Order: sequence, then structure tokens, then C-alpha cells
Amino acid sequence: METFDLIIIGAGTAGVSAAMRASEKGSRVCIIEQQKIGGSCFNKGLYPIQFGLNLLKNNKSEFSRDGGVDFEKLFSTITNTTSSLSQLWEKKLIDSGVRIVIGRGLPLSSDLVQVRSNKETFDFGAKKIILATGSDPVSLPTLPFEDDIIIPTDDILRTKSIPERVFLMGAGHHSCETALFYQKLGSKVFLTSDQNRLFPDQDPDAIDYLEQSLKGQKIKLLLGKTISSYFKNKESLDITLAEGVKFQVDKIILNIDRQGNSDYLDCETLGVMRGARKELLVNDKLETGVPGIYAIGSVIGRKSRPGVSIEEGKIAADNAMGKDRSINYDLIPFIVSAELEIATVGCFSEQAHYKGFRGIEGRVESKDLDFSYLGHLNDGFFKIVADARSGLLIGGQIISPNASQLISLLVLAIKKAMKVGALSSLAGDKSSEIEGIREAARLCSNAIKTNIKAGR
Repeated sequence: METFDLIIIGAGTAGVSAAMRASEKGSRVCIIEQQKIGGSCFNKGLYPIQFGLNLLKNNKSEFSRDGGVDFEKLFSTITNTTSSLSQLWEKKLIDSGVRIVIGRGLPLSSDLVQVRSNKETFDFGAKKIILATGSDPVSLPTLPFEDDIIIPTDDILRTKSIPERVFLMGAGHHSCETALFYQKLGSKVFLTSDQNRLFPDQDPDAIDYLEQSLKGQKIKLLLGKTISSYFKNKESLDITLAEGVKFQVDKIILNIDRQGNSDYLDCETLGVMRGARKELLVNDKLETGVPGIYAIGSVIGRKSRPGVSIEEGKIAADNAMGKDRSINYDLIPFIVSAELEIATVGCFSEQAHYKGFRGIEGRVESKDLDFSYLGHLNDGFFKIVADARSGLLIGGQIISPNASQLISLLVLAIKKAMKVGALSSLAGDKSSEIEGIREAARLCSNAIKTNIKAGR
């Protein structure tokens, strides 16, 4: 029987991240996947929507037809590109020495995995196991999935036509970008959430921008609203909200909840505990209740974003190889695309005291920086948050064209325990977005000095 240092079941973003990490560190790794490398997020979920949104932002004329969007050409481009990237990921795994096995992996114990593939069953030995089996969308009892009418976000690429009016339920990260995607396709978009604002755990200023940006794109935000009833006509759906508001749509897209893809794992026999949504329960080391078996990605019950999955994969792989690392979700950037990218990490000033800090911030508007003049940019800002007592950087929020890349600088600075004064000396051209980070850090540093002089 062949034995590996690490066997990973599931080759989505989290699983691939773990495999690459462990292989780079010298472990003998096997990854088992039932379908395509990349998992649902990459092949039919978040990645395709982000790619499609970028295509429509930057190359809309390429997909124009008769005053609208060439739907078939766009979706064909998205599908072909994600398929090519899946093949690229596969090549990277192979080049790194990772053994790829297509089939269903079933852990029989903490050191034995059974693989069922093409009517063949065989076993692998494993020193450690990582479960990265993903999750499946869940419908509402009152809104069961119905082909091309009521669908999960996972099925968007199977859509047969562009709906004139689309209703998105569940205002999460994926839903916001899906709403923008359909708006750019030419649909009238309604986005609803049972919460009174988008992402209440994020910086209020950043989320204010996001909400205003969505509204500016003619997306109807229905926050704090729920569906009371719906009625299917021949050509449309009549929706009534709990407050009595009525309107018609052609498609409902649900992004309310997911459940862990764990039924087939026989967790009870294995001894791995599950939660109410079939998620695998793990500690801060990402280890299950069974020593030597770890779990990562959306199967552990979090609404995983690619950045979260990648970090979970690295930490689980490190711990499987003998490290002792805990996951800190505060240091994983929150990123969402609007007309500008929004990226945040760590604390915002109003929540700093809940984390044991005394928050103080420096903020600069993009319109006051050189790069905005060169790019005719009037929106966006850079905000740096530090602890007023130690001067350590504890958070940052960026709204800018390249916020998703710039936020990595702040992540590194927080991890390296950099003081905000040092960040203010960051090298960079005044005509680049780096100037926004540097200027916000300078203002934050000055605010700390003012507080000290005032004896606060």
C-alpha cells in the first residue's frame, strides 16, 4: 500500500493551497478530487463572476451586440478561461511533485484513505489528512431551487439567457459582485438582505461607499427586507416583501446559506464532529477532534473567500507537518469589487477597543492625491489605523483601483509589528497609489503625537 505524508481530499482553492504548501516544504503529497481542479468556487462560483465582471468593466465593447451584451460569447470566454486556469493549476501541482488522483476520497481512519475511482477501489496510507470537500448551496423551504428560475449562485454559468429583472437574496461578498455582473449585462437588479446594512462587521466608511456605489449603478438595495411570498406567472415571478412592497422579476438567485459537503465522509464512524449545517468542527489550528485530521475551506462552515481558503490551506499544511500555528482571520483581507476595489484588514478605529487597543486613524481622500488627478479619479480614500499607545499598525481600509493589491502591504506591516511612523516613510512615487498609504500613515502618526502632547 502506497503511503503519503499528507493526503488532501478536495482540490478547491483551500485544498490546492495546502497541497502546494506541503509539497514546497518537502512532504510527499496526494490530492484527491472527484471533478475538476479548482472546485466549485473556481469553476462555477466566485472566480467566474469576478472574471466576467472584469471583462465587462474593461472590455465591454468586445462583447457588445445589438446595443446589449453578447451573452453566449461572454459566457464562453469565461468558461474557456477558467478551464484553462484549472489546467494550469493542475500543471503546477504536478510540477511541484503532488500526486493527483481523480475519484472520491473517504478517510477510514486517521492514517488510511480509501479512493473510489472508475469502479475501482484502492487504499492509501496517510500520516496526516486534510479534508477540503467544500459545501453546497441550500435553498429556503419557501423558495426551492427551480431550473433557470430560482437558482443558487453556483448555477449562474448555466443560465440560458440574460434576465430582464433579477432578484438576489443574501447580500454577501459574492452577491454584491454578482449584482454588479448582472447590472453590466443589462439586467435590472434587486439585492436584498435581512440585515439593515451590508457587512456590518466591516469599516462603516468603506461599506457606506459600497452601498452608495451599488445604488449609483442603479442596483436597488432592499436592506432589512425579507420575502413574504412569491407567485410564479408564465413569464415572471411576483414578489411580495414582508413590508407589503410588490414587484416582478424574471429570476431569483439565492445566496443565503450553504452546508458542508460531508455526508459521505461517515464522520460519526470516523469520530469527526459536525455542526448543524453539516460543517466540520475544528479548533484554531484547523484540526478536527480526531488528531491528525484537519479541515479547511467552506466545509468548516465559514462563507469562505479565496483569500481565506488560501490562508487556511497554508496553516493546516504547516500544522500537519509539525508546526503550531493558529489562524487569525483578522489578518486576512476583506476584498470586494465595486466601481473601485474595497479592501480592509485588521481593525477599524471604532472596534479597536474590543480588541484591546486604543484606536486612532489617519485618512486621506484620493481626490487630494496626485495619482487621482492623473487618472481623473474623484472617489475613494486611504485610512490607516494604529494603537495610540504603542504606535503599532492595527488596521487599514483602502478604496482605490488597486486596493486588492495594496492591502497586502498593510497585512505584511501588521504581521511584522510595524509602527505607523515607519509606514509613513514607505518608498513610492507620488503619482502612484502608494502615496495614499504613506500620507494616511503620516496623518495617523501626527495624530498620535498630538494625543501624546495633550496628555491623552
